[in-house]
Amino acid sequence: MLIANTKSDSVLSLFSGAGGFSYGFANAGLLPICGAEINKDACATYEENIGSTCHNVDLSAVEPNFFRELLGAKEPFAVIGGPPCQGFSTAGARDAQDPRNRLIFNYLRIVAEVRPRWFIFENVEGLLTSGHGADVFALVREFLALGYSVRVHKANLAAYGVPQTRKRVLIIGNRLGVDFSLPDETYSYDSGKSKKPSTKPFAPTLDQALAGLGVAARSRSATVPYLTTDAANSFDQLMRAENTIGNVTEHFHSTVAKDEELYSLLKPGQTMKDLPEEYQHDSFKRRAFRRVMDGTPSEKRGGAPSGIKRLHGNLQSLTITGAAPREFIHPHEHRPLTIRECARIQTFPDHYRFHGNAASVTQQIGNAVPPLAATAIARHLQEIDGAFGSGIQTPSCRSEPRLLGFVLTEATGMSEALQKTERMLNSLLQQELDLA
Repeated sequence: MLIANTKSDSVLSLFSGAGGFSYGFANAGLLPICGAEINKDACATYEENIGSTCHNVDLSAVEPNFFRELLGAKEPFAVIGGPPCQGFSTAGARDAQDPRNRLIFNYLRIVAEVRPRWFIFENVEGLLTSGHGADVFALVREFLALGYSVRVHKANLAAYGVPQTRKRVLIIGNRLGVDFSLPDETYSYDSGKSKKPSTKPFAPTLDQALAGLGVAARSRSATVPYLTTDAANSFDQLMRAENTIGNVTEHFHSTVAKDEELYSLLKPGQTMKDLPEEYQHDSFKRRAFRRVMDGTPSEKRGGAPSGIKRLHGNLQSLTITGAAPREFIHPHEHRPLTIRECARIQTFPDHYRFHGNAASVTQQIGNAVPPLAATAIARHLQEIDGAFGSGIQTPSCRSEPRLLGFVLTEATGMSEALQKTERMLNSLLQQELDLA
């Protein structure tokens, strides 16, 4: 059962999707007053599981005072969510009517209108180099102009117990004058592709995340009982909590014999390029050898496509996306991951019900903020914020808004594109030092 918000503070969820971010905040005692999402299926998913209204609106067109009227006289604790950021850049005219920009400008206008104590803006890591660094630089400047002190941080959510490597950009700000950092990392992790060893406990592995689920059905309409009555481990127990019916939905696959034969040839960590050529799909071959207009091989533009990939059971999963149930092969069985397995890896509990066809549901799951990570962020901000009895007097530092700092990568090296972003953000830090 979600914990009801008994405080006067409230949360406004934008670009709510299936409600992963909202569910995490609700579990920290901050049930969002409402969500807002353009996708009808996602809205239905949100309302069934979060228990508050999800407004089916186009956030590029809705007037910001729509949310001010919903909130009444309240200035909410937080606005959460992050829009797509294509086209928002200081390079050239930043036109608020440009369809690529309307989402981000309206997000900023909504924050300006409802004046939350905090905002948490989540996005993909590509934001950091979008527009050669100009996009994130412009975003930070806009938030500063609205009176918010801001921190930019690329985080791997596996560090908060999510059983996958999931790198996301978090831009978090407050208008209280409070300096802050992200929650302390609580887990080490290793997905094969991304790793961070430490003395901290290992985040749940893929095998641990999937443990306890029964044998996948062959029909989407089937419900599948758990493999055992008792939970297999602490993560399985967490996912089973409140699932009183004792079985799960969306745990099915439709793998044909020919594909089972193909999958059986893959060892953990291997991809389609490791298969004999006769097993490689034509579409994979076209993508793998595609050349762009300037002649640069696709391998030098972010890597060649891997197509299908068998995952390692003893490591964390790779990042769950909308393509995961097609491309990620179970570590031990000759089939792709099921929708329910993807939901578990995203830390949606087993009682979570999704609306829409299979393609819609997989997209909802792939786009979500993992609830487990969202809860860690929500609890951390509650600890910082004076309204929750932390003892912090606001403003605790200089009252004028400022860039508090940024983390763009944990790698020892930095790409040329990321170096440009670093130089731009450093220029903001230098301006503040000059004014001090």
